[in-house]
Amino acid sequence: MKEKSVENQIEKLKKSGEKVIGCFPLYPPVELFASMGLVPAVLWNLKKDVENLSLSDLHLQSYACSIAREMLEFILSDKGEMFDALFAYNACDTLRNLPEIVVSANKKAKRDIPLFNIHIPQVNRQFSDPSLYIENEINSLIKKIEAHFDTAFSGDTFTETATAYSLMRNLVQEAEILVSKGKLSFLSFCETVLSGYTASVKEQIDNLHKLISRASDPVMRRKKKIIISGIIPPPLPVIEKIEDSGFLIASNDIASLKRTYGYSPAVTDNPGKYYADLYENSFPCTTLLYQGDKRIKAFFDLIDLSEADGVIFAGEKFCEYEYFEFPYLEKELKKRGIPYLNLEFGTDDRENFESHFTRIEAFAEMISMHAVKTDF
Repeated sequence: MKEKSVENQIEKLKKSGEKVIGCFPLYPPVELFASMGLVPAVLWNLKKDVENLSLSDLHLQSYACSIAREMLEFILSDKGEMFDALFAYNACDTLRNLPEIVVSANKKAKRDIPLFNIHIPQVNRQFSDPSLYIENEINSLIKKIEAHFDTAFSGDTFTETATAYSLMRNLVQEAEILVSKGKLSFLSFCETVLSGYTASVKEQIDNLHKLISRASDPVMRRKKKIIISGIIPPPLPVIEKIEDSGFLIASNDIASLKRTYGYSPAVTDNPGKYYADLYENSFPCTTLLYQGDKRIKAFFDLIDLSEADGVIFAGEKFCEYEYFEFPYLEKELKKRGIPYLNLEFGTDDRENFESHFTRIEAFAEMISMHAVKTDF
């Protein structure tokens, strides 16, 4: 079990002659960038690449989430010079305020790295239709990329790229089903998907085919089914502990996993319409505020569909979007008699997970004994 270095993956892309655009999470228009000759590197999973937060701490409070702090540190360090461009949109209160910091810091460091930005309206689709606004934002983004990189958008190329990403997401869903049947480990699934954040879509497809080919018959013993929810997966050692404790990950509700690959828009040569569709119909996420009502239903539908015996929340410390929702979800889980476990991870969680291991073992024992208590 070894997490891949994001820096090494980007270096590999650069050495092969690729242009790389570093994308703020959560849901950037990766198909568009790839169709215009840029490999999108979605900046999750940077803990291994960030030794300290000395640069980001000059700009961000210590109570910002680790995703934002580690990403800002990576971009402002020498590693950030690998990017040919950066991209951001208004994903959450913290991330939406970082572009100005990045642009100012790069200017001060005499780095000529463009930062492209779009705005996704957080409006209730029942009362306002932002489709034309989003289409205009995407078309404006295309013009800026064309001007900076002296290239031209091609509808045919976009169609090919969108088709490739749709295939990739279908393969991820196929692998997820194998995990739910115990034929693949959730650990190997996460390792493959995490490495795909900073890889071309072709490489992602190749790696997913290899993952799926490793599927094997499950060990014939009853395991308790759970789903895992959160913004990012638990650290790999914690995932390993969850599975070693006898849990079968029947599904997940993780922003960098299910919420990312759970929906692909209909393929078209019109990127404006493609992304209007994506941002309206993607698997519901707490960071897309207009999806709030759909998200609650989707969460419990996931539990019912997977026949989960329990839920593990992998809380990202200081993520107000997730933590505002947890109390309601916990209340509903108690009503339904579904056990749950809250685990919290932050900037300093790198190696010592013993307290988490103890709670996971206790949760496994409690579920196996069919205890009534639902809060650990």
